[in-house]
Amino acid sequence: MESARPNRRRKIATVLLAGCLAVGAVAGLSQGVTSCSGPDEAADAPKARPLTAVEAGKLADVRLHNYEDQRATISGVVAGKDPDGKPKDVRFAGWIDWRRSLLYVRTAERKGMPGLLIQAMPGIIAIRAEDRPSATAEPPTEPPTGSWRVRPLGLPVPEKPDPLDGLIAVLLQLGSAKADNPDLLRDLQTQWLRSDTVDGTPVEVLLGPAVIPTQKIVSTPSPSTSARPGTSSSATATATRKPGLNPAGVKPPTPTAKTPTATTPTAKTPTATTPAAKAPPTTTQSAKTPSASPSPDPRSLLAHGGPVGYWVDGTARVRRMEALLSDGIRARVDFDRTRRPELTAVAAFGGGVVNPRKVTAAEAKALSVMRTRTRAARGGQFTVNLPLPPARMIFVDGWLDWRGGVAYALAHDLDDDARNVLVHAGRTTVAMRASTDKQPPLPAPRGKWERRSWNDLGVRVPATELDVLLHEALSVGLAGRDDPKALAKSAYRLRLDELNGRPVAVFEIHTAADAGSPPGAALMRYWVDPTGVVRRLEIRTPLGFAQLDIDFSKPLPTLPARV
Repeated sequence: MESARPNRRRKIATVLLAGCLAVGAVAGLSQGVTSCSGPDEAADAPKARPLTAVEAGKLADVRLHNYEDQRATISGVVAGKDPDGKPKDVRFAGWIDWRRSLLYVRTAERKGMPGLLIQAMPGIIAIRAEDRPSATAEPPTEPPTGSWRVRPLGLPVPEKPDPLDGLIAVLLQLGSAKADNPDLLRDLQTQWLRSDTVDGTPVEVLLGPAVIPTQKIVSTPSPSTSARPGTSSSATATATRKPGLNPAGVKPPTPTAKTPTATTPTAKTPTATTPAAKAPPTTTQSAKTPSASPSPDPRSLLAHGGPVGYWVDGTARVRRMEALLSDGIRARVDFDRTRRPELTAVAAFGGGVVNPRKVTAAEAKALSVMRTRTRAARGGQFTVNLPLPPARMIFVDGWLDWRGGVAYALAHDLDDDARNVLVHAGRTTVAMRASTDKQPPLPAPRGKWERRSWNDLGVRVPATELDVLLHEALSVGLAGRDDPKALAKSAYRLRLDELNGRPVAVFEIHTAADAGSPPGAALMRYWVDPTGVVRRLEIRTPLGFAQLDIDFSKPLPTLPARV
């Protein structure tokens, strides 16, 4: 069961700083992607020139070929020097899946720092410090559960965005279902730098943008950005803006999942009665980067996320990538397509691959009695793992009693115990109370409870994702059956999976609130075992997914009917 409680007392600062891969402390590298060559090589290197039509065509095909190949092994280094001038590098290895926009890497251990497991999708990143040394450079194919911390990609940590976030964002968008326009690339200040080899394969080193343009540039530089006679506009832009990748230049998709309207729980179609959670904002916070003055030439690479060196082979596939992440911090990434394992996302990112399809008649009939079967199980202990912006994690543990219509739990804020609260949810209201307890006390304390009606949540007052999960957890145990014909039209099977060694099928059921959402993008997911009992509920959040897991193996205590 995915749980955030283990290693709870690991310092939060360690996780956040680990997310930076300690690149903020390194400085002092030479400028540009040509810095890989030695002094003598640089002196003899051919002069850079604009891309030819053939070279622009190869660069334009790079993202398409990545998408067609789908996955690749990646390895690389974030390189710099410490304040004493000594090399300080962070090495990493793992995989990327361009069709799923999923990156999964492990960083090598360094003195005083554990290795890190990192997963990222557009707009969000999950980080987990490893408990013990690893025998391999790459991460485990099946990511471990528990102790993952999630934050927006580009979040200032602690005062400015992590330079590595820009690299991750560029890697994730380096796949496209169609080729890019080579003419748009030639309109920019792209360049051929030199011929080279990567692992014996001849390549051309091409300087291109981090963010590939998709429409023609019509704007022109303002007088203040015009280059002086004898000075290139790229040099002018470089002089007015520090080199490096700009995470804000890579725009992630905005979540489109809608949320239902609040009413009192009734035995209707699942999720139709779920209270409305606050509409998710975009998953990326704007990087607080000082505005350049003057702004760069719109044809410059700085205006398109920053310059990136692409080592492109004869088949128009990228073999290596190099970029300056910020002043003095350079990154290099190598791509290997000989090993391409299928990746499993962490629970916060939705887990395994989904292949949505309409439920069969048999599955619709089984879903129609899901409430009855779940109610017959009576209830059990439940836990919730809920990531919240900007980088908080809420862990909830308590009990559910479907026959009594009660959920009672303690919500732990893993960053601040002072924000811990007891939660009591019934048929008509949900109540909260500040708590210093380590587990939900029985009997429940009296007084100081703040109550809200289910009817008001999402209508008169905002509803949180925890409100929605608790409401739905009570609703799936209501008496009565649902209409299998209606479910045949609204329900989708997403995948078969396993939870705590038990086989389950993962479903979603579209409601009016999910209108316009494609299959696989509904607000709620239901993990149902072969007996028809719900074992897990999932809800979409601004930072991916939150899970409510139910354990029926322990005795259910008598819960307070009201507080």
